[in-house]
Amino acid sequence: MRKRKPKTKPTSILAYYEVLENLGERQVEVYKVIRELESCNNTMIAKHLNLPINSITPRTNELRKYGVVMEDKKAICPYTKKLTIFWRVRRRL
Repeated sequence: MRKRKPKTKPTSILAYYEVLENLGERQVEVYKVIRELESCNNTMIAKHLNLPINSITPRTNELRKYGVVMEDKKAICPYTKKLTIFWRVRRRL
């Protein structure tokens, strides 16, 4: 028997969009890159935006706390060859 996926409540959907509307400029840039790349780590985001990683890491942590991005997997970074956390957008509504 298949488990049914719980239905998202309308209030949760509204809260999600409200968070997206209140993001800062840099947070929006980081969010868009994560959405575009589908699964990426902080180094990949920094390379994509041509910014230092120390301006990316706090933004991904904020987005995670807001609930709009989540850990996708832990994998080897193609640039640093080290094990890193890859992020993905939590929900595409």
